[in-house]
Amino acid sequence: MKPFTECRIFNYLSLASNQKQTVSDEEFSSSYTEYEQYLYDLAIESVSISERLRHLIRSKIELISLKKRFGQTEKHHTPATEFYLDKCLLLVEAEIELVNFGVQYPGTVETPSSFLSPLHWKGTLVNLMELISSLDYSELVTDESGKRLSFAGIVSAFEKLFNVSIPKPYDLRADLARRKKNYSVLLPKLKETFEKNIAACGNGK
Repeated sequence: MKPFTECRIFNYLSLASNQKQTVSDEEFSSSYTEYEQYLYDLAIESVSISERLRHLIRSKIELISLKKRFGQTEKHHTPATEFYLDKCLLLVEAEIELVNFGVQYPGTVETPSSFLSPLHWKGTLVNLMELISSLDYSELVTDESGKRLSFAGIVSAFEKLFNVSIPKPYDLRADLARRKKNYSVLLPKLKETFEKNIAACGNGK
């Protein structure tokens, strides 16, 4: 369970409060969606209630500290910064209330059942990011309502599917663009392996 300070939106909020750079609305929006998924994963993770509550309270403390820092630099940060800071704080407070309500009234708060996958990824995280990114760009992966699933959502699903942790997925995806020879290493290998074996499958082998 990574701390809140390792979440992308915390990095953006910190940068904005320190006046080091301007963060775009799109970056704030995508990182907030990622943080929503992060809290959802925390809710269904197999950890004790006290550990989950401790994690949420620490996150709240960090957010309150950022809010106080914003008060000292009110003229320098953008409206989007304060907007997403308040949203994160309200979201964490709501999660804390849900935990406390569930403790006070056991059985009244339902959490999604945890999915335990028997699969494990044996390749590199960079190669796995190729697969994740290609699915993200294809827009073929959706949620239950048919809406395109976010990059953060796909990453979270792959972490559960292959029992792997993918730290800083946005940085990992950026590393793909910095490859000198070929952007893709895994996908050509998958294509070659697929075509070789699907031919044999068609012959009844």
